[in-house]
Amino acid sequence: MKDTGTPRPNTGSTARDHLANERTYLAWLRTGISVSSLGIAIAKFAPHRGERAVAAGVILLFAGHLVAAYGTWRYRDVDRQLDAGLFTPAGFTAIVTAGAVTFLALIALLVLV
Repeated sequence: MKDTGTPRPNTGSTARDHLANERTYLAWLRTGISVSSLGIAIAKFAPHRGERAVAAGVILLFAGHLVAAYGTWRYRDVDRQLDAGLFTPAGFTAIVTAGAVTFLALIALLVLV
């Protein structure tokens, strides 16, 4: 199977850096899918909670999508930076995303209880 990516010269640590970026992206996606799956499971398998379970599930589903969207944005940003020979560590946006997901998870917990 051929990849559609553009071949790049492998000078220094180029390949290693891009592969590390890809692994990090896959971790973000895996986390987003896990949070979304938890939301679906709560909405589906907590029938005695009724509308509260559905609301908590929707909140977690949204949080999972937020994680995946941030991971995608970050992957593309870092990829462009690496191509330019630069790198800027994650800053405020990563903190805001983590805080928002944590806040949404707490809200979902309060709604469920």
